[in-house]
Amino acid sequence: MDGGDPLIALCDQDDIWHPDRLARGIAELDRSGAQLVHSDARLVGPDGTSVLQPSMFRFERRHRHPGLRGLLYRNTITGMTLLMRAEVMRLALPFPQQSGVHFYHDLWLGLIAAATGGVARIDAPLVDYRQHGTNAIGAVDRQKGWLRAGRRRRPDAMWLRREAASYALARYLAQSAHARISDALADGQLTPGRTTLTPLRPYLKRLRGTGSHLWDALRLGLTGHLGLARIAAGFAVVSVGRVSWALREALGPGLSAAIESFDTRLYSLSPGVPPARPRNAAEVATRPVPYATHTDIRKEPRWDPDFTADTPALTVLVPTLNPTEVFAGIVTALDIGLGLAARGHTVRFVATDLPVSSQPASRAFLLNRLPGDAPAGTAARISLACGVKSGTIPAHKGDVFLATAWWSAHVADRLIRRFRLEQSRFFYLIQDFEPNFYAWGPEYADALASYDLDFVPIFNTTLLRDHFQQQGFGFAGPDALTFRPAIDIARYAARPRTGRGPGPRRLAVYGRPEVARNMYATAIEALARFIETEKLAPGDIDLVSLGMSHPPVTLPRGLELRSLGKLPWEKYPAYLLGTDLGLSLMYSPHPSHPPLEMAAAGVRVVTNSFGPKDLGRLSPAILSAPATAPALAQALSRAWHLPAVDEADRKIDLAPLGPTLEATIDRLSRRLAPLTAGRAA
Repeated sequence: MDGGDPLIALCDQDDIWHPDRLARGIAELDRSGAQLVHSDARLVGPDGTSVLQPSMFRFERRHRHPGLRGLLYRNTITGMTLLMRAEVMRLALPFPQQSGVHFYHDLWLGLIAAATGGVARIDAPLVDYRQHGTNAIGAVDRQKGWLRAGRRRRPDAMWLRREAASYALARYLAQSAHARISDALADGQLTPGRTTLTPLRPYLKRLRGTGSHLWDALRLGLTGHLGLARIAAGFAVVSVGRVSWALREALGPGLSAAIESFDTRLYSLSPGVPPARPRNAAEVATRPVPYATHTDIRKEPRWDPDFTADTPALTVLVPTLNPTEVFAGIVTALDIGLGLAARGHTVRFVATDLPVSSQPASRAFLLNRLPGDAPAGTAARISLACGVKSGTIPAHKGDVFLATAWWSAHVADRLIRRFRLEQSRFFYLIQDFEPNFYAWGPEYADALASYDLDFVPIFNTTLLRDHFQQQGFGFAGPDALTFRPAIDIARYAARPRTGRGPGPRRLAVYGRPEVARNMYATAIEALARFIETEKLAPGDIDLVSLGMSHPPVTLPRGLELRSLGKLPWEKYPAYLLGTDLGLSLMYSPHPSHPPLEMAAAGVRVVTNSFGPKDLGRLSPAILSAPATAPALAQALSRAWHLPAVDEADRKIDLAPLGPTLEATIDRLSRRLAPLTAGRAA
């Protein structure tokens, strides 16, 4: 290529370039003026020589010219065939954040290229794509079209969840691409007139876009792309559902009450009484309802074991197996199950609350969390099941359950009693005192009742075990299984502090308004008292909130708390290393991670005590105070006047909180072995 921007070609380590791959790509970029060019590929076997399919384009029925919006229905670009201008990579980096369900690098590069100059295609195969058993993605046979193998996706709740997940990813990428290109225009990296963002409009409007997806569905269907037409139609359905849900929430159940109230006033003017209702309307209002509508369905297993399994398994009951819905508590349960599978146990994960949207995505998410030294055959010992939609799940009379929340403890107990399983006790992963998540009532009582069942406890930290012991629970003895928080202290403590130079000191608040036990309102009140006591001004302190996004909060003396929301995982340590003070609350016997992470990063952090919990014993960098605004404000004042945290105080020893999770899994494995070994169906 004559002068100009350098070019970048991507490759996979086990695929084979044809000799003219680069030359033809360069020629097509010159001819078309596009930002990116990609080619067809031959599909070959693991040996690299046997041709399975002569054209991946034809095998996967790829649209020849999908356009910018079409890429979001189905990506047509294979990364190891593309050649792009370096400008595309500069605009594309850093990649948008991902969590759980991942999109692919070639799709993001294609979106950026399509929006800034276009994508060209070479129909000849210029690369041999090696198809084998361990491909991250692999080629997908779409030659038989939408009705391949006679299968038809029925539009039920599971179908809608899958479509919603696909639409969510498309909308996320469209908005991310729009933001990235807009920022590049504002920064002068791109000149006006070079960009094409109009096709993304259906994903950018708050309430519009359905019509564009319907038009795409019609156009694609008429041109023979039935699979793509189905995807576009699915996006239209989800878009309509999104708007309908938003309107329902906006109007809400209060709409009927408001109209009723207005009519009551209206009729009071004339004739003085409301009109009589039809008799059938009164009957509808008083029609009996089934008792089940008043019971908590989470406590009841929604499947039956079919006892077809050859050997017993540890059955791990978790609320969800969908990667985007997994939070820290579920991750711990998954890691325990995966660790036991790596130690030779058969492990079955069952989603009890939410349907599994995609078995392959959930399985890939689990296998990606396996330890790197997991022995061969570990993956084969792991299975997944949907306890919401599956009427039956493979089981064995010798199965052992691991409950991970109070309602799954009831599920385990009922399955054991109802089907007379051999193991009368189950393991119960206790990660907090769950009754306190609720006001006094049915959920409080049911959560408390779960501690009366027959189980072996596994406590998340000795602090939580000690709280149960103080409350008089006999199972919380000194020999109970416990483990410490899975915090990589060295990730924070081994890195040098960032000198911020002259200017205001930064105070970071762990702000999660929607989570009651994080005591957001108390934190705000404590901050206000602290500011007034120390007579702080904007030039003295910079107040930020990390955790959940929320509106800024005005505070005394012209100060404001601004919310940064949840920081990306890779940027979080660096931000803490430039932070001076922290305020992180958790009204629970379980120690939250942020105070420990902040202290390890050299932040002087204030947190609250709770029963036996006093994190100040772990490091002088942590100031533990009673969970009241005056006490926390006084602790903030002490922290404000203390010197910088010593390097020695950053090296926090978590051993007092329990053994490592790996050591506890070893103990659990030894206890589990005699329960499941040597049994046949």
